[in-house]
Amino acid sequence: MDEIGEKLRNARIKKGYTIDDLQQVTKIQKRYLIAIEEGQFDHLPGDFYVRAFIKQYCEAVDLDSNELLEEYKAEIPDSQPHDVAEESSSTQKRAVDSKSDGFFSKMRNYIPQIIVGIVVIVIIGVIVFGMVNRSKNSSQVTIPKDTSSQTTTKKSDSKPKKDTTKKKESKTDDEVSVKESSTEGTYTVKNLPANKAFDVVVSAEGGQAWVSFTEDSTMSWQQAITSGSDKTTSVPATTKKLEIHTGDISKTKVLIAGKDVDLGNTSNSSSIVRTLTFNIE
Repeated sequence: MDEIGEKLRNARIKKGYTIDDLQQVTKIQKRYLIAIEEGQFDHLPGDFYVRAFIKQYCEAVDLDSNELLEEYKAEIPDSQPHDVAEESSSTQKRAVDSKSDGFFSKMRNYIPQIIVGIVVIVIIGVIVFGMVNRSKNSSQVTIPKDTSSQTTTKKSDSKPKKDTTKKKESKTDDEVSVKESSTEGTYTVKNLPANKAFDVVVSAEGGQAWVSFTEDSTMSWQQAITSGSDKTTSVPATTKKLEIHTGDISKTKVLIAGKDVDLGNTSNSSSIVRTLTFNIE
């Protein structure tokens, strides 16, 4: 047993907790608590969960987690989320600059076609204007002053308006669809707004959950979400894949573009640590 594990174990014993008691308090699996006390951090799901689980352990036995992590930072793996976020921001900026240059370059190539198109539109407009004026002049000479014909004209004019209204009322938009595939924890997202960013909301209910959020293999953020609070992320329309890693699936809720994701019956889940993958079509 190393120093940090022994310190945590002594604090647990002083608190009067057994490993089973601590599992109920922290919602961390018993085998992970034993691995932490033995200093076997490689038995945990990943570097991110080492720091997360140690923090939850400290809070349960009344230790200062920040002081403990700072004291033993050389022994505890660091997932370094800030560097990943900065790298992601730099990559997105370069992609935007590249798209902007490509757009203006293409526009310059189409300038001759645009000019020709404008000239054609002007010519067509002049022809249509002349035909409309000629039609008006001929109608002033030939239309008889008969009230019955005027009444008939009004009735016929009103019909297209009714048809247009019916067409508008029958038109509906497709709803966002999030469905789980045959592989547990893998979902397919359809009917998102075209070429438009959308929001993903991750919240916690009934307890705290540690969560990390990844867009196209690039981690955007990771943090503990307390019960009743949430974290909203605006996801670019070009994103093809999302991954949400949660330390407690039974406390985690996910909302994609206003659509509540059905995570199934998680209260009796054999593993509270879960990775949710969303493939965007």
